[in-house]
Amino acid sequence: MNANASDKDSERLFIAVKLPLELRQVLAQECSNLSQTYQFAKWTHPEDYHITLQFLGDTPKTIIPDLIMALKQLSGQCRPFKLSLDKWGTFGLPTAPRVLWVGVSGELEELNQLATKVHSAMLPLGFPAESREYKPHLTVARKYRGKISIDDKMLENLLKLDDEKRSKIFHRDWTIDSFVLYATRMYAIPMYEIIENITF
Repeated sequence: MNANASDKDSERLFIAVKLPLELRQVLAQECSNLSQTYQFAKWTHPEDYHITLQFLGDTPKTIIPDLIMALKQLSGQCRPFKLSLDKWGTFGLPTAPRVLWVGVSGELEELNQLATKVHSAMLPLGFPAESREYKPHLTVARKYRGKISIDDKMLENLLKLDDEKRSKIFHRDWTIDSFVLYATRMYAIPMYEIIENITF
């Protein structure tokens, strides 16, 4: 949108699915364990775990009510569906990945349809969808600074949790029946503030 808008007049927004509390806690514990061995510059705060549906960027505050209205209208076309946390992965070179992420499995077609509906609702308001393929994931760490290469074998080993109870929670389904309009608060902890939670 308007890249020249001042911080006072705009919000840096995105639309996402939020991870439920119990799974946030389990994932946070796993990340805490990993951080002892794999040094990333930044680990995501548990309250900030999410699956992005669409990044909007700097957005004039004056059109936020229109955004919310459009999102509420499309929510009437949605139905709840289930996902579960899946494999770990990275973006970038194994020796210096930019991002460590956790994927999702389950009713992915419904998740893709939700993202498509969000893109369609945002287009008339001046927010085109990204041209690259939609790849849902949760970013848990950024900017690897360690010396141990993060290869496929290491990522597979991350799934072999030593606590059976945590393993069951980690792989259980959860129901998606809402999505969230977030604003980014740079340098705040947590960094993302909920502007509106929209239920199906």
